[in-house]
Amino acid sequence: MAKIVWNRTAFKAIRTSAAVERELLRRAQKIAAAAGEGFDADSGITGGRGRARAAVWTATPEARRRNATDNTLLRSLSAGQD
Repeated sequence: MAKIVWNRTAFKAIRTSAAVERELLRRAQKIAAAAGEGFDADSGITGGRGRARAAVWTATPEARRRNATDNTLLRSLSAGQD
């Protein structure tokens, strides 16, 4: 049986790479666009473990109301898939 040795330095390099951050932002922007007007997206590197992340949120009160009544963001998640 083979022994697997994880290269944690390489994992961290991938998690914090600009390419991964760009890809996450691209997908988040697609989700925000599918959700419609009043939704916004951004990306960055988190603290702690240092991972690229992206978020989509309601940027206007109208979008918050729409999201609360029909789960707009949840219904738009599939737009981020390729």
